[in-house]
Amino acid sequence: MKKSSTFSWQILGKHSQQEFLTKFWQKKPLLMKGALCPFPDLISPDEVAGLSCDPRVESRLIMEKGGKTPWELRRGPFTPSLFSKLPKTHSTILVNGVDRFVPSVNAFLDHFSFIPFWRIDDVMISVAYDKGNVGAHVDNYDVFLVQAYGTREWLIEDSPRLEDDFVKGLPIRLLRKFKPTHRWLLEPGDILYLPPRFPHHGIALGDKCMTISVGFRAPSVHDVLNGIVTDALAQGDETVRYGDPELRAQVPGEITQDAIKKFKRIITEQVASDERIESWLGRYVTESYTDVELQESKKPPSVVALRKAIERGGGIVRAEGARCAFIRGEKNNSVRFYLNGECATLVGRAALLAQEIANRVVVSSELARPLIKDTAAATLLADLVCRGLVVVE
Repeated sequence: MKKSSTFSWQILGKHSQQEFLTKFWQKKPLLMKGALCPFPDLISPDEVAGLSCDPRVESRLIMEKGGKTPWELRRGPFTPSLFSKLPKTHSTILVNGVDRFVPSVNAFLDHFSFIPFWRIDDVMISVAYDKGNVGAHVDNYDVFLVQAYGTREWLIEDSPRLEDDFVKGLPIRLLRKFKPTHRWLLEPGDILYLPPRFPHHGIALGDKCMTISVGFRAPSVHDVLNGIVTDALAQGDETVRYGDPELRAQVPGEITQDAIKKFKRIITEQVASDERIESWLGRYVTESYTDVELQESKKPPSVVALRKAIERGGGIVRAEGARCAFIRGEKNNSVRFYLNGECATLVGRAALLAQEIANRVVVSSELARPLIKDTAAATLLADLVCRGLVVVE
């Protein structure tokens, strides 16, 4: 099968994808000065504040000072009148999942396609007044901290904190001990990458400091086991039972190694087979968001209309909240395409189109044009448009 077109990642600067993955990914922090300059006009701090008033959106307000108690935590949705009453220092608004509601922020994720898209969790945006911060803390996942407006000072420890040790009695998890080894100043266009569990503390310098956090999911072992076992219980073959027709004479109280190996084989075949893990993982990483309602149509657009739109330069854009990934099939030119928890087996140019949609938020007309000349690929695109999973600009 042909590989997808080559990618270019401006934010890595002098670092290649392989160099970043080898030297920094999940190993040590990296400061990328001027990674995106001039910084694109994605969303304004006022628009982020407006999103925090939307009941569909998860939002928080953290006030180190000026609240009823130190480090007061409030949860949204908020009212617009709140912002005129906030203290002018030491407060921060945080809004989760902004990529699921704002097209420009959704498209912004293409800058991070040097990491598999299925690893991306969401885009959180924080807007802070002067000295606003959320305290020294650790995250259990990789994160790119992109400075969009204003200036923020980041204090970083140069080694991961493997054990939790938080200040007791607070509504947020603040580290009890924090000894920074790096002090970095980020201005618009600068990006800081942090691996999991590296202690960090970001402090806004001046009003309307806005930081975009691109976070990557890191399922716990409990999450994985619970998901796979639950899936196996729902879909497994209940008629399969333990059997030992070749049982040999033994002492009655012993559980033999042969019996243990049989149970291991049953578990592998019924719970942890390659096929079951693949199926569960594809559906798990593309599960649809509960807070997003895709705009479906009553009937699919005509293939002719789609081809004309793309011929005129229209691109294919993955809708906000649409999640997809693919797994290569055993046969040439085939993939299993997972999109919002559903799976379809595709071949030929339809498979190539599915890969492009999984590899990019925005597929250019140049990439799409030769693929949708194929009837199966064009029909696939029409179905995805009808279901609100992609749009053709």
